[in-house]
Amino acid sequence: MVAAPDPQYEFEAAARDCRPFLLQIAVASARNPVDAEDIVQEALLRGYRGIQRFRGDCPFRIWLSRIVVLVAINHHRSAARRLKRWVFFADVEMEREDGSHHEFDPPDPSRSIPRERLMDVNRQVSRLPSEFRVPLLMLAVDGMTIPEIADVLEIPQGTVKSRVFYARKRLKSALENRMERSKKQ
Repeated sequence: MVAAPDPQYEFEAAARDCRPFLLQIAVASARNPVDAEDIVQEALLRGYRGIQRFRGDCPFRIWLSRIVVLVAINHHRSAARRLKRWVFFADVEMEREDGSHHEFDPPDPSRSIPRERLMDVNRQVSRLPSEFRVPLLMLAVDGMTIPEIADVLEIPQGTVKSRVFYARKRLKSALENRMERSKKQ
């Protein structure tokens, strides 16, 4: 009787093989080796926990790289919020008309856009097929370049450009259709 292979060992071995590739993606994204290491660790942990969701429709390395990109995006967002609130404005005070002082709290630009519209954009982006959504998010949210995205996804740069173009086109069309429907109601 042959024992079944240990899935934990298989994940660890595959992750170990992919780690340098994942670290390159994280460094390109975070531009900081310390943060990149944290991003890769978090991504590997999420990958390990979610291995049952791996469908096998893409190489394991690409699946893990997508997790790295998503973790990096979340890392950037949270770091930007922390920096904006605590580092840059922590020691700035504003003087009121009555002479008292209060801490400066900069306006959050996302508040100028109605929350429903932001949620609608998020919904429409999430409805895009992953082949279009992933490069679009890597470019627009993560700030990666076309060559970096092509390297991560292991596809030609022209394909990345095409997918981003069609993602934007589909997103624009979906949002315009949504706006037309809401005006009719």
